[in-house]
Amino acid sequence: MAARLPPALNLAVLCSDVEFDGNQRPFSLNEPQYAIGVLPDEHGRLSAPELTLYVQLDDEHALGTFWFLIEARTASGFVIPGGRTARTEITFTGNPDPMVPFEHAFDLRDLVFPEPGWYHFHVVCNHTSLNERSAFPASRLRVVPAERSARG
Repeated sequence: MAARLPPALNLAVLCSDVEFDGNQRPFSLNEPQYAIGVLPDEHGRLSAPELTLYVQLDDEHALGTFWFLIEARTASGFVIPGGRTARTEITFTGNPDPMVPFEHAFDLRDLVFPEPGWYHFHVVCNHTSLNERSAFPASRLRVVPAERSARG
């Protein structure tokens, strides 16, 4: 029986949207995100707009079926309530072309940040953060409360 080998994380970019080409491959990353300003609700929580985490994996030697999800964590490492995406199952059979990495766009919806601060987005493969297994750090997002304009 062949050993299961997970892919390695090459790149993860938080952005507002990913455009796809005619072959349904990621083509353009729109508005890479570093910080967002969000109007707080009556309890001070900050509902984020829809975001996308574009992920590039080195799957040249990856073998087996794995499930992936994204975790939104506080700066101290705690997953925020509702901060996990649904699991996505992906099967790897070894990529014969190392010039073409595996790419996937994870939609991040309905995120509510409990307070202003830094949040980290981890790519999790079978219960293990690929960010912690590689030199590539988790994508970070600074969340700040926005102020209401005088008009609205």
